[in-house]
Amino acid sequence: MMQKVTIKQLFALLFLSIVSSLSWPVLADSDDDQDIDYNGSDCISIRSIRDYTPLDDRTLLIWAGANQPYYVRLSSSTREMRSAFSMRFESRDDRLCPYGGDALVFDSFSPFPARIRAISRVTKDQAEELLVRYGKKESGEPPTPEPREVEGAEVEELD
Repeated sequence: MMQKVTIKQLFALLFLSIVSSLSWPVLADSDDDQDIDYNGSDCISIRSIRDYTPLDDRTLLIWAGANQPYYVRLSSSTREMRSAFSMRFESRDDRLCPYGGDALVFDSFSPFPARIRAISRVTKDQAEELLVRYGKKESGEPPTPEPREVEGAEVEELD
């Protein structure tokens, strides 16, 4: 009898620890709410996709709807993304998601689709930051001018 009570208590303790850990808030690495979620699970309506910008062989920005950017990470590298003129979608419904086997095909002759690992909706400022970070766009900050000599602006030493 004592053994059954102990096993029941262990199962109850295990159940409570699992349930309580699921209810804890997930803490971000930094306090900045503007951080990009690189492992996002957002979806994009395929009909709203207007353009895409490759960032490297595994990441791209997809522009959808009213100029809304999405950061997309692929499961593997694909070189076709940079030279392709069009992009085709493989999805079971009208939404492109990082689950359910959805994929992108960048070359109509490519036999290998690029599976989607993550999709994150980003702000326009975050999209600009990503373009600068990956070297696709120059930084919007003007370069710091070098000091120049001005005639008549000499330093006089006092004794």
